Amino acid sequence: MKALILTDLYQLWINFKFYAVFIVIALGITAFSSGDGNLGTFFPMYAVFMCSMMGMSLVQLDEASHWNICAQALPCSRRDQVTGKYIVTMASFAATWLPFVLLYAVLAALGRMAWQTVAVQSVLLLIVGLLAPAFSLPPLFRWGTARGRVIYIFLVILMAAGIGGLASGLATLDLFALPALPMPLLAVLAVVVPAALFVGSWALSVRWYDKREL
Repeated sequence: MKALILTDLYQLWINFKFYAVFIVIALGITAFSSGDGNLGTFFPMYAVFMCSMMGMSLVQLDEASHWNICAQALPCSRRDQVTGKYIVTMASFAATWLPFVLLYAVLAALGRMAWQTVAVQSVLLLIVGLLAPAFSLPPLFRWGTARGRVIYIFLVILMAAGIGGLASGLATLDLFALPALPMPLLAVLAVVVPAALFVGSWALSVRWYDKREL
């Protein structure tokens, strides 16, 4: 398992290190815009969405190089191979989500952003970062990247439209006029539901990949 994860992390750095530059640029734009408005919402969401899809890109690289077939000769199960992709996906998401949350906190401490806005946008980033791979990875493990790429394109269009809608909505929304959310409900929205769907996605991917003929 450890070797599979290290291999995927190495692949990420070799093939997608330009995303690190994009994240730095997105952080700068967000800081310049004080985290509010369309720019302060769209770029963090887009960065989190793209980096949370790294697991999908790794699956595509494995199939292009036929590594997914060669890996069957290794002393690791298909469950381990799927789990490794989900762990790397979570690591990629966390490495993108945490800097934006910390930036939001700094902006709030400087008085350039409301703490309620910090909470709302952090929750939205969490939802986007967990749900995107949760819905995109199982079809890849079941049908492969050839047919799964169609689902990927559809998901990108859907998420882009959703991100644009959320950015426009938050720009005109008076967050202080909203009723305070009870903490249990906020916990469900922020952690329980997205995490449960992500774990369910992993279980479904393991089941489908075990049955797939390579």
